[in-house]
Amino acid sequence: MLEQELEVAKKAVQLAGKEVALMRESGLQYGRKNGHELVSEADIRAADILYEALTGAFPHDGWLGEEHRDTADRLDRERVWVVDPIDGTREYLQGIPEYAISVGLVVKGRPALGIVHNPATDEMHTAICPPSPSEASRQLESRDDYVALVGRGEDLLGEVPPLPGQARTKPVGSVAYRLALVAAGQGDVVVTWYARKEWDVAAGAALCLARGLTVTDVLGETLSFNQPQPLVRGLLVAEKSLHTRIQDYFRKIAK
Repeated sequence: MLEQELEVAKKAVQLAGKEVALMRESGLQYGRKNGHELVSEADIRAADILYEALTGAFPHDGWLGEEHRDTADRLDRERVWVVDPIDGTREYLQGIPEYAISVGLVVKGRPALGIVHNPATDEMHTAICPPSPSEASRQLESRDDYVALVGRGEDLLGEVPPLPGQARTKPVGSVAYRLALVAAGQGDVVVTWYARKEWDVAAGAALCLARGLTVTDVLGETLSFNQPQPLVRGLLVAEKSLHTRIQDYFRKIAK
């Protein structure tokens, strides 16, 4: 189930990763989209590599990517690739090893496959959903302290949501990379009140769901992808009991 898609996507991601790493070493130009959002030559190059490989292998699938013009055509497709060629462009340009190539495949609006690759650290996180029978939900030990991975900007500006218990926050640049780290057990929670684009979180959501974590928007609603407006209303990801505890706390403080 989706093994061919995973292999094709992994090869494309590896190629894109090598390219953006080389471009960072040799120097590159960058600018801002719509006057504020950073974009570099490497974003565009990686986007082209991924698009050519994935649409070439799977021409009937739809496409939603940060660096490609969005069209309504994808809304009629059962399968859609949701891609961010470099999530964390700011960190990439600054030489902070917390950026990632994020490639997700959603089927009927649900995450089906995810790849998050950090070229700077040579990490490759992959998963196919639903999890295999051997993939058990990770249960957090009953304790009051836990680690929440948050955005660097949110941490710097003091905009991390208040959390119950003795939460320790750790800033990490790319939200896709944060999700991959939590899926790998290198953190307990990903949380943000900021809206995100679908391409920021689709692949990471697949990784977390495949590890048995609960993945919702910050209001506790299940994420649905390939929407006409591809936005996610914040993000809350954790093991089920911890997710419930944080969600209940959010409801209390919102009253």
